[in-house]
Amino acid sequence: MIDAHELRAGYGDGADILNGISIKADRKELVTILGPNGCGKSTLLKTLAGYVRPRAGSVTMHGQDVSDVPIHEKVRFHRVGYVPQTDNVFGTLTVGENLKLGARFLDRTTAAERYDGLMEQYPSLASKQGRKASALSGGERQLLSLARALVAGPEILLLDEPSAGLSPLMLHEVFDAIALIRDSQGMCIVMVEQNAFEALGVADRAYVLSLGKVAIEAAAADLLADPAMRALYLGGEVH
Repeated sequence: MIDAHELRAGYGDGADILNGISIKADRKELVTILGPNGCGKSTLLKTLAGYVRPRAGSVTMHGQDVSDVPIHEKVRFHRVGYVPQTDNVFGTLTVGENLKLGARFLDRTTAAERYDGLMEQYPSLASKQGRKASALSGGERQLLSLARALVAGPEILLLDEPSAGLSPLMLHEVFDAIALIRDSQGMCIVMVEQNAFEALGVADRAYVLSLGKVAIEAAAADLLADPAMRALYLGGEVH
């Protein structure tokens, strides 16, 4: 589903932040991207999504090179959903309006079916359809951002720090919801996370980044017990 090969990317005229990163993620797989602050996690996700154009390397989705395809085209034509870390809902719009905005490219019947299905899947949102998103808790806003990405029917879901700012209780709820999306819909999910141990608890595989490179690639269960992962997560060097 996703095959990123030897990606190099950065911002403006600055130095490369990604220094030849290659990752893969398949259908029905949840892959998490871990590493210390500044290692390139969010830049990698933005490059996969299409917000940042790679300076070298390629991004392939569904077997098609989409390296130069911007995010709005990936969402509409390549069935990609992207949930940023911040500003991921429209606070002045209601829960229902946020979801309908996510379905704006769908025909009316499909949009209504998807909307109803998500209301059934997320009862905490269903009870607040008419409430402004700004009035929701942090966890509810995160669920709303997930639901808005899902209403378009993506096959690939890109998540940037879904646990950011959440209480421990809501953190578990959000991660459970992400795992359920993979299991029930067979989706390909790439998730950047700072909360390594929670992410590894639901992921299938993981990549640990350091200094803009892939330092470790392994099954999530193996990384949970790997002391090298702990060292790298605290900023160790690539050997």
